[in-house]
This record gives sequence, structure tokens and C-alpha cells, in this order.
Amino acid sequence: MVSQPKLENYLMNDLELQNLALEFQKTQLSKKQSSIENGLDVTLSSGTARFTFSEDGNSISVSPSVKITAPQAANLSLEASSSVKITDGENNTSDTSFTLGLDLISSSMLERKITLKKAERSELEAKRAFQNRALEAENEYYNELRTLFESASSIVSKQKDLYDDSISFDEIKAKGYSTSSSKYRQAEMKVISDKHEIETLIHTLEHDCAVFASKCGQNFAEGTKAQDFLPKDIPEIIPLDILSFKKEDYIKIENANYKHEIAELERKADVDFTLTANGGYTLENSNTSFTSSSTTENGKTTTVSTEKADTVDFGLNASWLGLTLGAGVNIPVSSQVNPVYTLSATLKPNTFRTNKITKKTAALTEEQELIAIQSAEEDYATDLVDKQTELESILWSKKTNSDTFKLWEELEKDEKKWLDAGIVKESEYLNAFANKELYQLKLLINKIDLIIYNTSTKLLFCRDYEFSQVEN
Repeated sequence: MVSQPKLENYLMNDLELQNLALEFQKTQLSKKQSSIENGLDVTLSSGTARFTFSEDGNSISVSPSVKITAPQAANLSLEASSSVKITDGENNTSDTSFTLGLDLISSSMLERKITLKKAERSELEAKRAFQNRALEAENEYYNELRTLFESASSIVSKQKDLYDDSISFDEIKAKGYSTSSSKYRQAEMKVISDKHEIETLIHTLEHDCAVFASKCGQNFAEGTKAQDFLPKDIPEIIPLDILSFKKEDYIKIENANYKHEIAELERKADVDFTLTANGGYTLENSNTSFTSSSTTENGKTTTVSTEKADTVDFGLNASWLGLTLGAGVNIPVSSQVNPVYTLSATLKPNTFRTNKITKKTAALTEEQELIAIQSAEEDYATDLVDKQTELESILWSKKTNSDTFKLWEELEKDEKKWLDAGIVKESEYLNAFANKELYQLKLLINKIDLIIYNTSTKLLFCRDYEFSQVEN
């Protein structure tokens, strides 16, 4: 028994669909990676360890540190570091500090949101691409099947010509024309030519069926007839109403709105002014060295030593366009040492000059985004009319072909009775039979057209709701 083509086999053999499935898995991994990279971050460092061996003594020094950052909490960070030094067994560790940092005014949280949103969008678009490719492959399947049915229709139409020409040839023979006469020979050549064309069309159709079968992962054995391979029926489906889809889900509108939304976030993230603060505590701050001494009862100095004070640290960093300012203070716990103040400034004049250009460019880009949304809405209106017109045409053609098929079906039955009764010739009956077959094929093509209409209509819209349906 000849195996007929199956859509699921065609989809299983679609390499592009397989590739998009792998691409979707890659975007899932990329999303997880982005979530990790923009989540709680821990950095551990041993620093560079130095070992010194000499006659004066041996020493080991290292600067370990640990930093924990939470981008989701205004870049909140906690850092601990120290300068560890051991000389001949004596601990000379200093600058052990604990620092807490926070963005007071910045775009860090918004930038993190944009990054995660883009990662989610990449995953969604990969999922949509796989989803849409399945429909596109289904469309290709039915378009190829439609072509095969059209080829079969061409064969039936040519068979009709053969029956008509055979009737004419029979009439000429009945009138007694000589076999050598021009009229007889022309009529005979028409019949011969029709038969030859039918054989050619059948050969071509069988070749095309073999190619289609291979795409479905099936074997079209030599000697297989096309009529045995082609489906005898096509599933009847309910046509979709394009108005049942939401306008905002129209792919072009959804894409244009997303691009405008993400661009708006990026413009908001491009702030002119930022302010960050940090505070902490440092044990034995090397910047606060002071000398201490002890005296005897008679006032003479007996011991002198250098010590380092613990400090409470505060700092602010501000940036406005090309100007960056930093200020900090280390307040010693010991009253013997004065506070240490730090100031820094950086200026890039070109940043001020290019800022206006950047703002104007951003404004023009925003106008383009709004135009893209308007253009997408116009495309929606056009597709709305086109799809409604296409559906009306398919349904009208289906009704017309159905009515005509019924007429030929009744006539074919009557012609069969008359043929059996000897009232009509076989060629007349075959003509009616061919017309019935022709319109039967037209009805199958109508069913295919309706399937293609449905899938092509779906492809105009985002159908994210289908994902939850599959997952459930």
C-alpha cells in the first residue's frame, strides 16, 4: 500500500525548524547567563603575594580582598580588603578596611533592567521564530501539495480535451472521411497529441510526487501512481476571522512598540548627572601615622613608636557630563591625628560640546520610532482588508465549485446509466466523469487554500498565548 504524505513527517525533516529549535535553546542559556551576570556578584582576590628572604629578615606580604555587589539594589556594594605583612613572625598588617557603596543618583538599576529585558526579548523572539517557522513549513507543505493537485487538474483537463477530440474524431470517421484526407488526419493527430501530452504530464507529476515524498521522509517507489500517493481528502477547517486577533498583537505594531519602549528606557538611562556615596571603616590606616612616646618620672623619653590610627571613611563621587568630581574624608578615631581629606577632578570639554548633538539625534530617532509605529498601523489596515477579501474569494470559489461539482456528479451518474443503455458513447460519459473529477480536485484545492489562509493570517500576529497552552 502506498504511504500518503504526512505533515508531521514534513516538519520533522525541516532543517530550518531544527536549527531554530537549537537557537531557542541557546537564547535560553544566554538569558540565564545574563540573569547571573546582573545578579548578586561576589569577587574574591588573594592579591599578589610577595616573599622576601634576606639576612635582615624574612617577610611575607599579601593584599586579599572580597567584594559583594547587588546591582538590583542601586549597585549596593560591600568590600573588605587588607594589606597583610608578616616580618620575622611579627604581624604588621594595616589598611584593613570595610566599605559600603551605593549609587544615590545613577542609571545603574535602569541599565540592569534594560539588559535583562533585552535578554528576555531575545528568548521570546527565538521562541516566536521557531513557532512561526512551524507555520511557514506547514504553508510550504500545503503549497507544494496544492501544486501537485493543480498538476493533477491539468491532467484531467487534458483528458477532457482528449475525450472531446475523440468525439470529434469519431464523428469524422462516422461521416466516412478517408484516412488519407486532411480532416481525418488532423483529427487523428489531435487525439494522438492529447495522449502524448497526458503521458508527459503524468510523468512530470510522478516525478514531483517523488520529490515531495522525499521531503516528507518517504519513499515514492518506481511504478507508484500519483493518484495513489496524493491524499484523497484534506481536513476541513473553520476559517479564522482576522478581527479576532488583537491589533496590538500585529507583529509589525508589536515590534515597533517594543523598539520604541526599549529606546525610551535607554534614553532615560543616558543621564547627565550621577552621584555615588561610600562609607566604611579602616583599621590602622597607613595615611594616619603618628608617633607615640613614653617617659620616665624625671621627664626623659625612654620609648618612641610609630602607630596608625583607625579611621571612619566617607566619600562622594559626582559626574555631570564631562566633569567628574570626587571628595572623601578619613576621620581618625584617635584624637592625636587630624582627618585626611581627598579631592579629585576630571574634565572632558568635548563631552559638553557633543551633548547637544546627542540630544538632538535622540529626538530625531524618537520621531522615527513614532513614524514606524504609524507605518505599522497602516500596514495592519491594509492586511486587514486584504485578508478579508482573500477569505471572501476562497469561500465564494468553494461554493461555486461545490455547486458545479454536484451538477457534474449527477450528470456523470446519468451518463453512466445512458452508457449502459447504449444511448451515449463512452467518450461522452468519460467527459462528464472528467469534469466531476476536475471539480473534486478544485474542492480539495479550496480546502488547501483555506488552510494556507489560516496559517498566513496567524503569521501576521504574535501568538504568545500558545506558549502557555503548550506548557500546560
